[in-house]
Amino acid sequence: MHKTSKKRVIILFFYLFLSFNFFAQYSETIRTGRPGQSIGAFTVGKNLLQFQQGVEYNSEINSGINPKSIITNNVIRFGIKETIEISALLDYQKNSFTISDTVRSYSGLSNLHLGFRVHLTNQKGVLPTTGFQMRLKMPSISKEYGNEYVAPVMIFVANWSLPKNLSLGTNWILSYNGNNQIPTGKYVVNFGFPIFGKLSGFVENYGQLNKDRFETRFDGGFAYLANNNIQFDLSAGYGDNYATKDYFVSGGISWRLNFNKKNIKS
Repeated sequence: MHKTSKKRVIILFFYLFLSFNFFAQYSETIRTGRPGQSIGAFTVGKNLLQFQQGVEYNSEINSGINPKSIITNNVIRFGIKETIEISALLDYQKNSFTISDTVRSYSGLSNLHLGFRVHLTNQKGVLPTTGFQMRLKMPSISKEYGNEYVAPVMIFVANWSLPKNLSLGTNWILSYNGNNQIPTGKYVVNFGFPIFGKLSGFVENYGQLNKDRFETRFDGGFAYLANNNIQFDLSAGYGDNYATKDYFVSGGISWRLNFNKKNIKS
C-alpha cells in the first residue's frame, strides 16, 4: 500500500474505534462467526473473551495435480466496550499436490490478522443492524504464505432479524492481498433458520471479483448450542468456476469467558 493509503486506513481505524459506544451489547447466548463465511454486526460485549476455532479440508475435484489443503483456523475476540471489540485471526495451513505421481507438500502460518469491529446501528423496521470490521493482514509471517506488505480487509455488515427466528445477513468486503495494489471485492449472503431446540442451520452464497474474474460458491451447515457459552458447528461448501470444481468441509467450536465482575463468584 502507498503511504497515503496507510494514513487513511489508520485515520479510519481511530475514528471508528473512538466514536461508537451507544448500545447494550451483551447477549445471554454466544454470538459467533462460525459456521459459514459471513460475520455478524454485533461485537462480543464488554470484558468478554471469545474463541472461534475450527479445522477445514479443501480439495479440487477435477484438477490434474489434485491440490488439497488442511487449515486450522483460530479467531480471538475481546470486547473493550459494549460496541467495540479487538480481534486476531491466526491460520496454520498445509497444502499438498501431485506431480508425476509424486506427492509434494508444504505448510506454515498462512494468515495473521489484527483488527477491530464496531456495532454501528440496531435494526429499525426495514433498516438493518449494521457493523464494520477491519483487520490488517500482517506481512512476512512465513516463507510459504507470507505477503510482502500490510494488507487491510474491510467488511461492512448489514443483517436483518426476520419473523419465526429466521435471519438474513450480508457482508460487503474489500480485501487486499498484500502483494499488489489491486483490491478484491467480495460478498456473502447468509440465510439462517432454526431446526429444533438448540440446533440451527444456514445456507450461503458468497463470491468475489478481482479485475474481470468473478467466482461464486455455495455452502451450508449446522450449529448446536451446547450451552449459553459453547457452540459446535459443521459445514460444507462447493464451487464450480472456470472449469474448476472444488469443495470444503469444516467443523469447529466457539466458546467464551466472561470477565465482568458481577459474573465472577467469590
